[in-house]
Amino acid sequence: MPLLTLLGIKDGIIGTLTKRLVENPRNLELTPRGTGSYPESFFEELRKHPAAGFVIPETRTLSATMTLVKSGFPALRVDLTATGPGDPIAGTAGPPSDPETGPAERRIYLSRAAAGRLAAKPGDKLTGRIGRLAGGYEESAQTELTVAGIVPEEVAGGYYLFCSLELLKMIEDYRSGFAVSSLGWPGREKPESPVLFPRFRLYAVDLDGVEVLKSHLAGLGLDVTSRAEEIALVRRLDHCFTVVFLALLAVVAGGAFASAASGAVDQVAKTRRSLAVLALLGLSRGRLIVFTVFQSLLTGFLAVILSEGLFSAVARVLNFYFGGSFGLGEEVCALAPFKLLAAGALVLFFMLAASAVAVAGLFELEPSEGMRDV
Repeated sequence: MPLLTLLGIKDGIIGTLTKRLVENPRNLELTPRGTGSYPESFFEELRKHPAAGFVIPETRTLSATMTLVKSGFPALRVDLTATGPGDPIAGTAGPPSDPETGPAERRIYLSRAAAGRLAAKPGDKLTGRIGRLAGGYEESAQTELTVAGIVPEEVAGGYYLFCSLELLKMIEDYRSGFAVSSLGWPGREKPESPVLFPRFRLYAVDLDGVEVLKSHLAGLGLDVTSRAEEIALVRRLDHCFTVVFLALLAVVAGGAFASAASGAVDQVAKTRRSLAVLALLGLSRGRLIVFTVFQSLLTGFLAVILSEGLFSAVARVLNFYFGGSFGLGEEVCALAPFKLLAAGALVLFFMLAASAVAVAGLFELEPSEGMRDV
């Protein structure tokens, strides 16, 4: 039971930390330091990498802002971030309330803080305003936006708006003085030129992929920030817990086997005459061995039921007293059902091995030994 508790604490704590890392997509994010000039071909190649879960280019930071307006509320300035299908950040907001409402390029996701300031909820219509300087005069344009979802605070803290890359490029074009005919925004005609992006957002497909992508980008000469250090720390904790558990398991298993084997041998010695009488009455040697092994297995089965029952009780107490320091639904001590089954199977295997040592003496048992008690 103590080993089950230790393993339960290991899996509970490490499992909770790993779950937090996986559930918050920010832990899978890799962000380039500074700005660059990335062509579309760069992103096409990056999307083919097996460790890449989602990648999207972004426009200049200075042009990625907007003022949101809703009747009855003060105007709110928000930072803009590109999003698209498969974006893990937008995915935390859940599916859109009505995916058919409004043009796709004008469906947006708001951070919890921004939605709270405007009392906005999925399906609401907001007005987005942007401004620019043209010939020394301030000009502004606006467009109607539809709120598709709300991003949780732990994923996007602050005033953020997640919109399509198409809308972000339109806003950048307008602020650069170009016309955006699809939205009716005036300006001069934009000349044909290669499209280069200064930034991008990249997410690994899993925790292991973060370090893989970081090494890949380093090979391309790109310096990126990531949560690789935090992920590595959880991995090291898991490794240390595993080494300690395996060391204790080896010591305890050796002692348990010696104790079980000694007990089985002692039990066979005490019942040797009774077994000889049964042999004298015609019970075959094979059946005597099966009987003895069954006794050991039954003892092991009862031990498994008792130890796993005690573990469940201890786990409940630990989770009750220490679970408050974790989040809702998180546990400090927990074991997957298959691990409990594996632990039970290991105990039964030890009992079977111990009984094998004990029944070795039955091969020399003679029925005549039982005649002393007849």
